[in-house]
Amino acid sequence: MATYEITLTIEPPFLVVKPFVTEDEYYRNATEDSNWEYLDGRLVMHSPASNWHEDRFRFLLTLVSAYLDERGGAVVRGSRYPMRLDERWSPEPDLLVVRNERQHLMTRTRLEGPADLVIEIASDSDPRLDVREKLPRYREAGIDEIWLVDPFEQHVLAENRDPGGYASQRLDAGRLTSRVIPGFWIDVSWLWQEPLPSTLACLREIFADG
Repeated sequence: MATYEITLTIEPPFLVVKPFVTEDEYYRNATEDSNWEYLDGRLVMHSPASNWHEDRFRFLLTLVSAYLDERGGAVVRGSRYPMRLDERWSPEPDLLVVRNERQHLMTRTRLEGPADLVIEIASDSDPRLDVREKLPRYREAGIDEIWLVDPFEQHVLAENRDPGGYASQRLDAGRLTSRVIPGFWIDVSWLWQEPLPSTLACLREIFADG
């Protein structure tokens, strides 16, 4: 199996970009342990995720996964499952949700087409990457719901696709309700708490209100 080696000594946070890579090269060399994304014909590797990032990733994945286990209607995948949008774009969102009626698009190695909901958590290596590059491509793909979590400015940018385009809201606290997952919501202020609140306590609140 081919691997991509970095010979320079670099201190995190960093972002490594390898341009001029074909889709075939990307998928031929990818494994479940790969830490590259395929963005606009480039391999993009972030420095290792921070403890803060991984804590919020775990928190959100647990909430969404447990909610869907109970209520059904969709499945959620974490950040090692590519979402193939075209021959130049196979991003790996931190979380992606696919409704039941579209699960035939989920193959062993990737989702063929856009998810119904994607959640991205900005990283130290390039905090603006999601807004600068991924958000325009996600809109172009017609993803119904997009959440971009910004830990640096402590807000979530939520976008919902409407017939006339996308409606955006930016929240630093208060309830953020999903359109893709009926009855699911989070209080955005949960994300900024140290330590994070109990996922079980949060789920009790969500289910009690749903």
